[in-house]
Formats: sequence, structure tokens, C-alpha cells
Amino acid sequence: MTEQRPPNNVGWWEWLGWKGSPTPALQHPAEEPIPTTSVVAVVAPKIVNQTVVVPQTGWERLKAIYERENSMEKDVTIRVVRMSFLGGFLVGGATGYAQARHAYETNNVGRKYLSPSDAVKRKIDYAIVRFAKGGFGTGFKCALISGSIVFLTTHVTAYRDKFASWYFPAISALVGGVFTFPIGLIGSMKAVGLGVSSGLTLSAVVHLYAMGIDKPVNDAYKLFKRDYEKELKSAAEWDSRVSELMEREQIVWRQQAVKKLKQLDHERMAVNDD
Repeated sequence: MTEQRPPNNVGWWEWLGWKGSPTPALQHPAEEPIPTTSVVAVVAPKIVNQTVVVPQTGWERLKAIYERENSMEKDVTIRVVRMSFLGGFLVGGATGYAQARHAYETNNVGRKYLSPSDAVKRKIDYAIVRFAKGGFGTGFKCALISGSIVFLTTHVTAYRDKFASWYFPAISALVGGVFTFPIGLIGSMKAVGLGVSSGLTLSAVVHLYAMGIDKPVNDAYKLFKRDYEKELKSAAEWDSRVSELMEREQIVWRQQAVKKLKQLDHERMAVNDD
């Protein structure tokens, strides 16, 4: 007889008639349906640091002076030119007024006028004209010489990327000698001597500043330039805020806008402190 084998899916005990507990079939985990929509991962944007190009050559450093908005070299030169012109205008005008008074009294002896008030009026007019003429002439010369010294000193420093104490006396002597060359050799030599002495005085001031902060002269100049440009940037931001407030609230007077902006800043600081 052929031995009958139980089917593969029936256990031996069930084939023999035993009704035990059925063996649970292996349950395969249900496969999760594949979503039809794709999920796109949101990636935070990467912040790319801006690369600051540092000028390498002297001409690039000179070009960078006029490409920056807040440059110490430009601002210092403009301030020195303005102050020199104002000082020269006042000194030259006062000197010219004294000379004009003496010349007027000498040249107008015996001249008849319509009235005493007419004589005073003509005298005042002559004094004003001579004051303005002498003031503008002297102021222009002072502004040109002082501005040239500061301009050349700051730009030579930027070109060489180094400040030295001999810049002021050397450049002052050069500028003085060039501008006084038309009056002769003796006048040029006097101007050179005056330029050297004034330049040495400025160099002494720079050395005292460097000693005060306990740094070399070159490092002191760079530190002064950094702080100066930082102040320029703060002043430019403040002016921008004032102009924006004037435009937004239609304020005519700038001083009124400055006062209101200071008040708003004070109130904001008080709220933050609370």
C-alpha cells in the first residue's frame, strides 16, 4: 500500500483526527500604500558670506577711497579746506580792512560829499569791498595750501599703506615751496622752512597721540581712521533717519525733525527698560 502523506497545509494531529487549536497562519504585514503625492523637503536657505575684496596695490587703495561712501581721507580734506578758508577769510579781511581805512583816508583828503552821512556811507562801502577782496584772496590761498598738505598726506599714506612721521614736514615743505616759487628763491626758502617747522609740529602731535594710546605711529593712524569712519557711518545713518522722518511726516524744519526723532528714541528706550 502506498503511504498517504498529509498535505503540506494540514498538520499531523489534524490528519489523525485531533481537533486542537488551529495553528494561526503567518500574517504578513500589510504593505502601506505608496503615496501618490511627492513630498518636497524644505531646505533652509544657506547664508553665503560676502567676500570683501581687499585692495592689494596702491592704485587700488586710492580708487577705494572714492568708491566708499564714508571715507576719512575725503571728509578730512573737505573739513580742512572749509576751516582754512573761513580762518583765512576772517584774517585776510581784517587785515585788508585796516589797510583800506588808511588808504581811504589818504586818497580822499579834500573830497567833498553831499552830506556827512554820504561820506560815512562811501567809507563803509569801500571797507566792505576791501574786506571781501582781502578775505577771499587770503582764504583761497589758505584753503589751497592746507588742503593740498592734508590731501597729499592722506593719499600717500593710502598708496603706501603705511603712515610715517616724515610725511607732514616733507609734504608741507614741498607744497610751500611750490606755491611760493613765483615770488623768488628767497621766498621759496622761507616757505620751505615754515613748512618744515609746521610739519614737525603736526608730527609731534601725532606722536603724542600714539604715545597716549600706547601704539606705534602707523597703528595709531589706522586706529584713528577706523574710529573716524565709524563715526561717519553713524552720522550718515542718523541723517538718513532724520530725512526719512521729514519726508514721512512732512516736516519742514530739520531741527524740528531732529528733536522729534530724539524724543521717539528716548520713548523707545524707556519702553524697553520697563
